[in-house]
Parts: sequence; C-alpha cells; structure tokens
Amino acid sequence: MSKFNNEIVKGVLKTNGTRFVNGEGEEVILHGYGVANWENVEGFMIGSAPLPMEKFKFILFPGPGQDHNPERWTSRRFVSQQVRELCGQKYLDTFWDRWEENHLREEDIKLMAQMGFNCIRVVLNANALLYEEPGIHYNEGGFGRLANVIDWCEKYKLYVILDMHGVVGGNNGATGDSLFCEYPSIFLDAESKERQIILWEEIVRRFGSRWIIAGYDLINEPVSSPIQHEYIPLLVQYYDECIERIRKIDKVHIFFLEGAKYARDARIFNRPYDPECHNWAISIHLYGASPEIKDLYPWLLKCQELNVPLWLGECGAGPINDAVFYDICAHYGVAYTPWGWKTAMDDHPGHGPVSHPLPKDWKKIQDFQMVGPRPSYEESIRIMNEFIELTKLEHCVINWDKIRIAAKHPDIDLPGVAYDMWDENGDRYYGKWELSNYLNFRLEDHTKLVWATTKALPYPKFAWYPDKNEERYDPLEDLALELAPGEYANYTVREVEKPCTVKLSGVGPCTVEMLCDGQSLGTVSLGAGDILKPQDSEAVTIPAGEEKTVKVVVKEGTLQLKKVKFAY
Repeated sequence: MSKFNNEIVKGVLKTNGTRFVNGEGEEVILHGYGVANWENVEGFMIGSAPLPMEKFKFILFPGPGQDHNPERWTSRRFVSQQVRELCGQKYLDTFWDRWEENHLREEDIKLMAQMGFNCIRVVLNANALLYEEPGIHYNEGGFGRLANVIDWCEKYKLYVILDMHGVVGGNNGATGDSLFCEYPSIFLDAESKERQIILWEEIVRRFGSRWIIAGYDLINEPVSSPIQHEYIPLLVQYYDECIERIRKIDKVHIFFLEGAKYARDARIFNRPYDPECHNWAISIHLYGASPEIKDLYPWLLKCQELNVPLWLGECGAGPINDAVFYDICAHYGVAYTPWGWKTAMDDHPGHGPVSHPLPKDWKKIQDFQMVGPRPSYEESIRIMNEFIELTKLEHCVINWDKIRIAAKHPDIDLPGVAYDMWDENGDRYYGKWELSNYLNFRLEDHTKLVWATTKALPYPKFAWYPDKNEERYDPLEDLALELAPGEYANYTVREVEKPCTVKLSGVGPCTVEMLCDGQSLGTVSLGAGDILKPQDSEAVTIPAGEEKTVKVVVKEGTLQLKKVKFAY
C-alpha cells in the first residue's frame, strides 16, 4: 500500500520520531494543498488590481519604519470594507456566508482525493468564527461550514490540518492577514491573545474528538516583517500558553509550529514544545526550493535534534521541480502542502490546481480598488454576485497536468539530472565525479553534470555592481547527466496504470542497459551528437505498478542524458 495516497488515511495521525504515522503505525507522507481564500482571502489571488512589481515587493518585505498598511483588496478585513462601500452593509451581512459556501464545497474535497492527496490544510480566519465585538460570540454559520469540511474530509479520507491563518488582532501584516495596522496585536495586547486562545479551545472542544483531524497549526507566518522581529520572544510565550491550555482538552492531536520571518527562522526551536505528549512538528514555508537536499538540510538537522517531523506548510516551484523535490522530501518523511488550492484565473494562471474566472466587468471593481470611480450599488451587487458564483468548482479550470507531473505520474519527461537520490535498496546514491558542477547543482552526489543549453556559461558574480544582463538558469533544463561505462542512475515514477514505454533522450556514442524491478528491459543505443540536439533511443516497456524505478546502466561508451521519457 502506498504511503502517499489516501488509502493510508486510517486512524488518528501522530508523530513517531521524525516521521508521521497513522493509527496502525504505518508511515504517512502527508501531501495535499492549502485551501487559500476560503475563510482567509488574499487579494493578489482573488482579483486585486495589478500593482507595480516594486510596490508588491514593498508590501511583502517592508523595511523598518516604513508604512505597511495593506492595499484596499488584500485581506478579509479590507475586502469587507470595500464590499460595504460598493454594495452596502445589508449585502455584506451575507457576503461571507455565500462566499464560503461556494468557494469550498464537497466536490472540491472529492477532487482532492481523486488527485491522490491524503491531507488538506484548512485555512481559517478568526474573524470567520469569532465576532469582533465585546464578549465571546461565535459565528455558528462559520463553525457549521467548518464542520461540513471536516465531514467531507472524513468521507473522502483526507487528514485535516486546521491552520489559523488570520488570528485575532493579526499576526504579521502581510497580504491576507487580519492586522489592524502594521503591528501584531495578538502579541501586544492581552485581550487579543486571550480571545485567540479561547477560540482555539472552542475549536478543540468541538472537533478534538474527530480522528480525521491531523492537528493544529497554531498561527501562520508570525512576526514576519522586520519591524516586528523584536516580538519573537512573545511568539514563544504564545506557543507555550496555547499548547498548555489545549492539552487540558486534547492530548491526542499534533501541534504544527511555525517559526518567525515567514516561517523560515528556526531559532525558537531550541527545546521541546509539547513536553507532556511530545506530539508536535516544525512547519516551514519554502517556496522556490532547489530540487536537491541542500535546501532542506538545516531543517532536517533541527528535526533530528528535537526528534520531530518536518512539514512544508507552504511550498511550490513548478511541476517538474516539485516532482524532484517532493521525492526527496518523501525520502526523509517530510510532509508538504503546496499553496494554494483555488485562485483567480486572471491573477495566477496555473498557480494552483484550480483556477476560477473573474466576472466580465471585474475591471470596474479593480478601478475602484485603485481609487477610481465607484460603480453604482446595483452594478456592484451584480458583479459581486457573479464573482461569488464563479468560485464554484463547476465554473473552474482544473490543471490536471500540474498535479500529475508533480506526483511523477506518466506521461512525464524527467530531466537526466533528476535522478533518484537513493538506490533501489534505500542506500544513498553517489557517483565517482570529484570535481564541482555548473550551477553548484547536486554537488553532494559526486555526479558529472554537463552544460546542455545555449545560455552563456555562468561566471563568478562581481560584487561591485548588479549585472542586468545576467541570465537566469534552471539546472533541470540547462544541464545533462554524463555517465561513463559502469556508472548508472535511477528514475522513479508512480501510479503506472498500464504498461508504459521508456526512452532515453541524449547523445553517445554508448550502449545502455535498462532494468526495472531487477529485471533487464533490454539494451538501447545512442549515437554521437550534440547534447543541444538530443536523440531519442529505442523504447523499452515497464509494467504497471504503484511505483516503478528504471535503472539506466552504461555498458559501453559515454552517455550524456538530457531526459528520460515515460509515456503510455
């Protein structure tokens, strides 16, 4: 049985050293998607007006003392303000109910299971569950919708990680936060902190008995902008108090804890955080990771030190890159949930698996976002109604190829340099090359990688000035693997539903034997040539199976391998 798909979702999830295991003690590689924009919208993913790139960088990474107030269509708080301005208070009273009901439905959860996922990061906003007013008054509609999502996840067998993405008072000030201004109230005033912990206690009381719940992500990307870093000690205090109080109610489920600085700073993880149950994991957000072990290295060391698992709560870098990187993650038991499930088609085409269209007159709303003319109430209501309707899955575009490639399911062309990091028996794979490699790619493997692109060879950068003409390099596209006689490399694909052909794309001259499951598939040849014009070898065939590894062994000559092509 695969440790990837949802057949492994059985019983309460827990940690076992640096791994996650199900209720029967079987290892689970958690992988799914974060449900962005359900309760916690982020303007740049749901149709905000285009911003100059420099302005966008400024919003995400402000400098000390600089203004950091969000744009007019950025977070739930500011979207509410603009919907009120456009459509009136009465319309706003039901806007979020209808948005949440359409944006995440049973068919979304069913599709996630069909795509092979086994978990979901359910993104919450405190303001969707606890009203911002004196006293503790819960939004029962919001809790009801959350209960529905949990029920659907149990029906379709997807572990649920409850992620408090927007906390009471705000956590970091970046896009999508609940912040009032640029300072995180949850750490600065006692009422906000207490209300957030009370909300967590209520969530745990209501859902803590559900086995499908994997655990609780207590706060998203806390104290991230530079002007907030002085509050990192207050984050530690929040974790300690939150964990202590939740453990009085729930001693079963996992705590997922994020460091400061956009969940990239590991310094707070210097001791156990759940001493009573030792059932917690470190969560990091790692976008654009290089498809090799080096970007995981410091975090793997930290997890080994504390004997806890690692979860990439947010990640992603492109399907082929992800296919290679997620394989490395899985080898070390690292969970991963890319970001995010459903985004506006015009904003981030192909960003996630699902893209919803925007209304045909949406530019009128965008103009108003940029302090343009306000459409009439009647026109605004019509556009916003269309906006809500179009978030239903039935109107969306599904990017099946993105998911299939990232999971390494045929049809797929794997770059020659995307070889497995380990042998068939699980031992670490090494070549015999002692020199370095272009782009410093996969140096620890001691394999020889050759230049396979028309781009200029990279040279050491000058520190004196930025070079605007510097080319961008992609090692998966710009390099090829060179193998001498007796050398080999392995390439793994999954969910091979029927017999699948395999071809090598590269140059020789060489003779190569290809094996699968220890059995020879035959010998193929490649003639001499230019790696910029790779040739395809004869095809061999691998049988159907849950996981198939093809071993490429050079018998004679030298192989420069650009791609390994798996096709039905």
